Amino acid sequence: MLRMRLFLFMALALTACGLATGVLVSAAAPARSNRDRFWVAPDFDRDPIRSIALLPPATYDGNLEARKLVENAVGQALKGTGYRWVSSYLVHDYLFRSGGDSLAKAINDKLLKNPRLDSLDAPFVSRLLRVRAILTVRVDQMERRELEAGQSGRPSTTVQLRAALVDSTGRLLWTAYSNDTVEGTQQEAESNVIGVKASGLNNEGIGNTTTAPPYSEVLLKICQRWTEPFPRRAAPDTASTRK
Repeated sequence: MLRMRLFLFMALALTACGLATGVLVSAAAPARSNRDRFWVAPDFDRDPIRSIALLPPATYDGNLEARKLVENAVGQALKGTGYRWVSSYLVHDYLFRSGGDSLAKAINDKLLKNPRLDSLDAPFVSRLLRVRAILTVRVDQMERRELEAGQSGRPSTTVQLRAALVDSTGRLLWTAYSNDTVEGTQQEAESNVIGVKASGLNNEGIGNTTTAPPYSEVLLKICQRWTEPFPRRAAPDTASTRK
């Protein structure tokens, strides 16, 4: 009987220690963010690439300003990765001279279905732009939520992007999915309303309101998070270059 009690006591003690350790590990483990998902091909270095072109970002509404903002943010974030990047001006020029607006629209429409170039389009586009890899970005969401005078809360801006890098054969090398929401300054309804405007059957409060953050601020946050997981160009083998 005594031996059985000792056995039960030790089992309970070990269980308690295990639970305590589990709690400590859980508390110490960093919380994972679902804002980003990245993937890189295990054989990325099989055929080293030296040059990349960023195609005009694909949008569902054809918003030129959104394309330009995304293009600038991605370019700034990845310019230090060691590759030769074809300038956006040359990319637009090559595409326009080759097929005009119809070619750009055809590429945009394909990226809306799948945010990467496949093995049919990648060889043609890479030859056209004279690069070894193509980076594509699709804008899934760009939205600013503003508050009216008389509303309480925080205005916000949300951006969601998908990106893919393929080589000149269409082999998938890297993908990214990112989203982020940045809130503006807290707005209080009572302190904001400075008057009342009659509007039909409704009385609408008027006054100063806070504004949602600009798209450029949210894009900067997202694309800066791409810098580390984006595979950098391998340094040249100095021993082999001497030969």
